[in-house]
Amino acid sequence: MTATHSPVVDLFAPSPELAAHPAVAAARTICDDVLAPHAVEADDPARGVTASALGRVAGAGLISVTMPEDEGGFGGTPRVEAEVVELLAGTCAATWFVGTQHRTPQQFSRGGPRGLDDGDVVLGPAAERHRTGLASAREKAGIAVAHLRRPGRPAVTAEPEGTGWRLRGRADWCTGWGLVDLVMIGATTADDRYLFVLVPARSAPGLRAGEPLPLTVMGGTRTVALEFDDLAVAADDVLADVRGAGFREQDLARTANTTPASMGLLRRVLTELDALGRERDRPEASELATELAGVAVERRAEAYALLTGVPLHERVRERVALRGELGALTVRAAQALVAARSGSALLATSPEQRWAREAAFHMVQAQTEPVRRAQLEALGR
Repeated sequence: MTATHSPVVDLFAPSPELAAHPAVAAARTICDDVLAPHAVEADDPARGVTASALGRVAGAGLISVTMPEDEGGFGGTPRVEAEVVELLAGTCAATWFVGTQHRTPQQFSRGGPRGLDDGDVVLGPAAERHRTGLASAREKAGIAVAHLRRPGRPAVTAEPEGTGWRLRGRADWCTGWGLVDLVMIGATTADDRYLFVLVPARSAPGLRAGEPLPLTVMGGTRTVALEFDDLAVAADDVLADVRGAGFREQDLARTANTTPASMGLLRRVLTELDALGRERDRPEASELATELAGVAVERRAEAYALLTGVPLHERVRERVALRGELGALTVRAAQALVAARSGSALLATSPEQRWAREAAFHMVQAQTEPVRRAQLEALGR
């Protein structure tokens, strides 16, 4: 990671207490020693994220930051977790993205993500069976749930059969196939509930994975589509049964927030823009980096205050507007870095073009209609 000292580094620097937290210290070490040297390869579809790198991240407890210490985590606060995510995503977005899938089944095994009412969620036997393994990330999990956000007819359905279920349909997005041990699949029932099951992440009768998708960004994350042809799921493999309306309400509120990962990219890009200006005697680059960083840290503080200190369903319009503004700012900063670097930024091995593509990724990840409108409004200003 860039070591150049500058006003931009100071602006983004965590408090001494946050910087000294064991999870943050571990993240800095993993980023420097494991992720940074292989970030270009991790983004490359031909090479991609390695099981070794993902194992080092998981083994260091970096996808279990808020889990209790006696279960393999750090017992950290959401702000500690956000700092860890910023560091990981700003160093190697592909490895971060594979690892972050794990958080959803990890949360469901403990009662469900923040913002779901207790009456919305009924935990299944798989929650208890995998709770310890998910908490420590000894069992690494992926997800196939993005289709639940899509309007229209359900993409994946669940029909009861005996004591279990049959799944039919197609999930277009499942990240980390071949790297994770388990996959959490979301399916819609006839009475508008979402059934989440946890099964081994491998092909089986009724479950077929396609080839890795030809993505222009995150190409090394082994993201595939999954097809379900009467996949038999035992009752013991049910992770949770969730009321559809409650889940959709929670998802709209959750996706309104600016993600720490996108803030990590913005922080990295502006730090690099300032460093480039200093190294190549291009003061206009450093001046722009400092100007944009001033705006970014102010908006980041607002976003984190909402994320960590305000109930999820409150001030949603403010959250959406902030996400739109920070997304547009990240795109602008990434393009500024390309311009400052000049022609060499277009080399396939150049991190500048990778960061520009990652800026586009953060615009569309977990994008809802309100978020899209906010992003377009911010981009038009």
